[in-house]
Amino acid sequence: MSETPYDGIAGIYDHFQREIDPVRWASYLDSLIRESVRSGGEGRDGKYLICDLGCGTAAVSVELARMGYDLIGIDESVPMLEKARQKAANSGCEILFLNQDIRDIELFGTVDVFICLLDTVNHLTRKADFVKMLSRFKNFLSPGGLFIFDAATPYHLEETLGDRFFYTVEEDYALLWENRFSKRSKISTSDITLFREESGGLYRRHDGRIRERVYTGNEVREILEGAGLVLLKQCGELTLSAPGPEEERIFYVAKRPDDDVY
Repeated sequence: MSETPYDGIAGIYDHFQREIDPVRWASYLDSLIRESVRSGGEGRDGKYLICDLGCGTAAVSVELARMGYDLIGIDESVPMLEKARQKAANSGCEILFLNQDIRDIELFGTVDVFICLLDTVNHLTRKADFVKMLSRFKNFLSPGGLFIFDAATPYHLEETLGDRFFYTVEEDYALLWENRFSKRSKISTSDITLFREESGGLYRRHDGRIRERVYTGNEVREILEGAGLVLLKQCGELTLSAPGPEEERIFYVAKRPDDDVY
């Protein structure tokens, strides 16, 4: 795999995302899964088997494994997967990690649930890439299986991030984040510069660019239906209520019909 924008920030990613509570996220996902998934799982001893697309350092995956799910984690960034494997080992969790592009996944069998978290879907900046990822579900998502994901809202990308500059300075690193949003392309571009302290008081610099696309609720529904999935619900962040006008993140739950056989 080629270098990804997240390779250089893998070492600070968990600290940078410290406002995300993986236990709370896992509990929320568990409630959504239990509400809608069919009975009987594809995992060991009948457990539900979840595949986490864009798993990152696997903070949420580890918590789901602790709750009794079987997990597969997929990510394109090798350094992020190294952190994920270390975290799983330290937690005593058996998780299969695969270094793959989520648009072109290859698994050994079917899973009960695909999850895709922390606006990973927005990183698919072409609709065709979103469609391509979902096309793989025909091979690897069991009939009656779920696809649960979140997406950053237009409000978040246009207003909260918009054309703004952010920075954070910590004891051993400094992170600079310059953002701009194009209303024409609906693309948010973040240029990130990380200075991280190494031995001898020296700092190593890493530059990366992250691009995210706005997906409206109507676009999401259209894409899901085109892939043969049924949209069951869309909720505000970590709630079971409909999203509000200034929601930063929306969760979607979609299902492959039970009678959609191979």
